[in-house]
Amino acid sequence: MVKHTLYPWERGVRFDRGVLVGEVGPGRHRLPWRAALHRVDVRPRTMTPAAQDVPTSDGVLVRVTVVVRWAVSSPTRFIVESASPEAELYTAVQLALRGSVLTRAHSAVDPEREAIAAEVAAGVAARAEELGISVAEVAVRDVVMPGELRRAALAELVAAAEGRAALERARGETAALRSLLNAARLAEEHPALLELRALQAASTVVVDRPRRA
Repeated sequence: MVKHTLYPWERGVRFDRGVLVGEVGPGRHRLPWRAALHRVDVRPRTMTPAAQDVPTSDGVLVRVTVVVRWAVSSPTRFIVESASPEAELYTAVQLALRGSVLTRAHSAVDPEREAIAAEVAAGVAARAEELGISVAEVAVRDVVMPGELRRAALAELVAAAEGRAALERARGETAALRSLLNAARLAEEHPALLELRALQAASTVVVDRPRRA
């Protein structure tokens, strides 16, 4: 007999002489020497596939990165269905991401991150289940446009800011001209106002006389 101890985050898939017997849970197990036990970690983990350049529906290459949170839901399928279940999940995520981005114009990729993430999650769900994996969350982490588009977007922001500043200056100049025009009309209609203004200015003049010795 051989002793095996499984921790709370582990499950064991047991084979006897190459034949699948079943799963065993956490704890200490005494198995015959002819039995093989494959340990599977069922704790949640995160996968970040490499960023890939995906063509959009309008022919622009956009670099997109996603983050996938997943865990083993069926240790038996995880061991039996594929020699590299994580690599299989990786490929499924990349293909689903590519299919989702391909249907969108480049200007829609960043604003529709949540929709893309939901489509990727739905696209990998069936394959993940076959592999004994449950995908808890998919999130689009980065969306990077080509350098030409980034520079064009920056130039557009600068032009918009300059346009707003010019508009504010024009508004200020218009207000000043309107004020002068109103003052001229008042002076024309009421000449006495000019005399009052002159008296007001004269009353505020201070004459600095030299002191007498």
